[in-house]
Amino acid sequence: MNNKTFIGVIMILVVVSVISLLNYLPSRYAKENEAQMVDFPKKIGEWEGADLPLSERDYEILETKNLIMREYKNTTSQDAVYLYIVYSAGDRRVVHPPEICYTGGGATIIKKSVIPITDSIAANEFIIEDKASRQLVVYWFKTADLNTYSYMRQQLKIAVKRILRKRTSGALIRVSAHMSDNQQEDAALNLVKSFSRQIEPLLEKYVP
Repeated sequence: MNNKTFIGVIMILVVVSVISLLNYLPSRYAKENEAQMVDFPKKIGEWEGADLPLSERDYEILETKNLIMREYKNTTSQDAVYLYIVYSAGDRRVVHPPEICYTGGGATIIKKSVIPITDSIAANEFIIEDKASRQLVVYWFKTADLNTYSYMRQQLKIAVKRILRKRTSGALIRVSAHMSDNQQEDAALNLVKSFSRQIEPLLEKYVP
């Protein structure tokens, strides 16, 4: 094993060890003080949201009820996007990349990349396809003032904050749009970007 490989292995082990501390260090914030995603506005400019039904089994799989899954429709254009936010003030397991959920449900991921969706947020983008539909999906992670496409970067920040006994909240934010047979990827992406710019100022208040 050469020196570069050895150093790389050591760095990975250090990262894994630090993140593992999250399972043992207590959180400073009580669960009753946790921000509630149900408070996220349903009316956002020209967009109006409606909650989508979730079963008790869905909540068991997600390991929390502190989430929203909504369809937002633009009252002018009638375009629709879907917003999913899952949040936890202390349990890092709640927030994880969504690809496993999609593929586990039988969908196929056609492509994946990292793209800017606002002036200050870069997100993961992918297209999923199943028997019934195609969707363009973007998602990113948030903790405090950090918005990042990197799950590892979010988890490291949470680990450091927990060691320092600071707020250790984390969230996954996902925005998607259906793609019809005659709708191009660019049109769906522009729709998702437009909505993401609308919700960005609200994230600091409702997803701290």
